[in-house]
Amino acid sequence: MRETFHHKLEEINEDVILMGSLVQEAVYNSIEAFIEMNADLAQKVIDGDEKINESDISIEEKCIVLQAEHQPVAKDLRYLHSISIIIKYLERIGDLAVNISKIVKRLAREKRKYLDREIMDLLIEMGNLVKPELNGALESFKNKDIKLASKLGKSDDMVDEIQKMIFRKLFTSHKCSEEDIKFITNIVLASRYLERIGDQSVNIGQRVLYFLSGDYKVFHNGV
Repeated sequence: MRETFHHKLEEINEDVILMGSLVQEAVYNSIEAFIEMNADLAQKVIDGDEKINESDISIEEKCIVLQAEHQPVAKDLRYLHSISIIIKYLERIGDLAVNISKIVKRLAREKRKYLDREIMDLLIEMGNLVKPELNGALESFKNKDIKLASKLGKSDDMVDEIQKMIFRKLFTSHKCSEEDIKFITNIVLASRYLERIGDQSVNIGQRVLYFLSGDYKVFHNGV
């Protein structure tokens, strides 16, 4: 009975790792699509979101069934509960990648494919800060690495500062015509979505810390 439980638990673990790789690919492609203003790549991200959503539902169902059949306690229950929450964070990150991709398609339709170089450089820098947070979150889960999980979130302040710089440059370098307002809004949203990807990645790291340590203080002390 115990052997069956751990076999099914390992299967769920592998499913989460696979879902994480799908989300990681979506984030990387959405950022690349934005930088290159590549509508075809953006559409690929949008189309791939269904598979991420299906993974979310499948893993959640497996967790429910496993809990009902084996009634785990202590560490195993904490692990299953954490997985149920982690996949929600992953699903949200996938949605954020889709949102960025939809912005790419909107800008492409409006033929607003080129950004001020300084603003684009700042967005690229944001992406370069956010991607390692996601990578670290996924690696900490896969390897059950409490030290790596505890290091996540160190770039939060820098991401916030870059976002403020983008806002300042957008609102001082564009006239306030209706067309410009729409354009500025899309860029502001893209920067916000990048920031949220980083936040959700840190949330995953907190959950990893929790199921490994059993200490609820990780949700209050920050990471």
